[in-house]
Parts: sequence; structure tokens; C-alpha cells
Amino acid sequence: MVLLWIGFGLVILIMILLIIKAKNTSKYDYVRINLFCKNCGVQTNGLKCPRCETR
Repeated sequence: MVLLWIGFGLVILIMILLIIKAKNTSKYDYVRINLFCKNCGVQTNGLKCPRCETR
């Protein structure tokens, strides 16, 4: 029963933190995913570059 109360407390704490974070961010912010490597320009689709990773 104690673990259940601890779990509820953690969930409520996480929800409060996410609400605060959502209120502080601008509505014009967005997530960027780089589809190309910054160094060599190979298309990576957001993953690590196979060419630059071995260097």
C-alpha cells in the first residue's frame, strides 16, 4: 500500500513538472530533427552518421 502512495506521488509530481514546462515554452517552439549530417551532408534521418561515427 505504501508503494502505491509513493507511485501516486511520483505521477502527480511528474504531471506538475510537465504542466509547468508546457506553460513556460512558447507556442511557436517546435522540435527539430536534422535529416542530414552537419559535417559531411549524408542523409541520416535523425540517426548518427555512419561516415563520421567511425572517424
